[in-house]
Amino acid sequence: MLIALVAATLLAFLAAQALPRVFSMAPAFWAHLVLAVGVMTLITAAMQHFVPVLARTRGAGRWTARLPWLMAGAGGVLEGVLAGGLDFTWVSLAAGLALGGVVWMLLWMQARARQSLGRPHAGLYWYVAAMGCLALGLVAACLMPFFPGWLPELRAFHWHINLYGFVGLTAVGTLQVLMPTAAARADPQAGARLRVDLKWAVAAALSIAVGQAVAPPLSLLGVALWGWVVGRMLLAWWRLHRERLLVLHGAEPVLLAAVAGLVMALLGGVLDDARLGPLTVFFPAFLMPLVTGAAGVLVPVWLNPSQPALQGDGRRVLNRWGGVRALLFLSAGGLPLLGYQCAGMPALMALFWFGAIFVLWLYRTEN
Repeated sequence: MLIALVAATLLAFLAAQALPRVFSMAPAFWAHLVLAVGVMTLITAAMQHFVPVLARTRGAGRWTARLPWLMAGAGGVLEGVLAGGLDFTWVSLAAGLALGGVVWMLLWMQARARQSLGRPHAGLYWYVAAMGCLALGLVAACLMPFFPGWLPELRAFHWHINLYGFVGLTAVGTLQVLMPTAAARADPQAGARLRVDLKWAVAAALSIAVGQAVAPPLSLLGVALWGWVVGRMLLAWWRLHRERLLVLHGAEPVLLAAVAGLVMALLGGVLDDARLGPLTVFFPAFLMPLVTGAAGVLVPVWLNPSQPALQGDGRRVLNRWGGVRALLFLSAGGLPLLGYQCAGMPALMALFWFGAIFVLWLYRTEN
């Protein structure tokens, strides 16, 4: 299922970048195609894979394992609203369905933490906090049809708590352990850093969301707090992996590009420019390198869990020319900040490139 969801998310990225010029849907339709249908579903499934590893306990049961499909269904209902096929009040139903899935996930993660063999890895609590942020965003979405006078504020809170809370916390919490995996060199301070920095990351996400909704100065505080957390992670990466961060081949430069894209998205939020929305900076500069970089490291493991040689071959194939793709993703984030309108093209090129390699590698592996 995880590999299928990675492929579906890549397709959602391609559609959101390439199709707006063909189909005259609102930007929110394309943004939610990526976030609500693709990323929310993929993150839910990925957490069900990682949480048992972090807690050293058994995996998800039969019904819990089906939650990603509930999330995808909720996203599909929302897309029906944004496409004009359903009344706006259906937003509450879509958000309510997803909120039910989030509550189930939170209860499941807490149960796994209690059943942990020893102390759970600190990364588990980043996932709990990320799901908590998603819950807040979904509550805001549920309220939108009933409080039309507060629609701009609720929409702003919903967007930013999802982008910089749900997605941001999941991404940074995962990157702290994913980069050492990609570079094949352990980071002995990652656990301690995750424990210390979680409160600052949560405060950052809440400050940005509340600031964008009702109190703009709080957004600057949130950006500063996120900068502190990301800066500490980057400093550790530079000390441990500097020889692998700026290379031609590998997942490491792509993961580094994702972090740089998060910084660019935060700067775009500070500028508060209508041109610098999620489709322009956050998706191509942060989410695309994040998903492709993580897929290049994890999909070979998921496909060949007990065959290290095949895992290594898969990583070499999927991450070949990763440094070049990292530059394309970085340019997709930097050009909009400089005012250029064609900034999505480099990310689209990198995404097509990775997608073609991904499909060909899967076909060759399965045959």
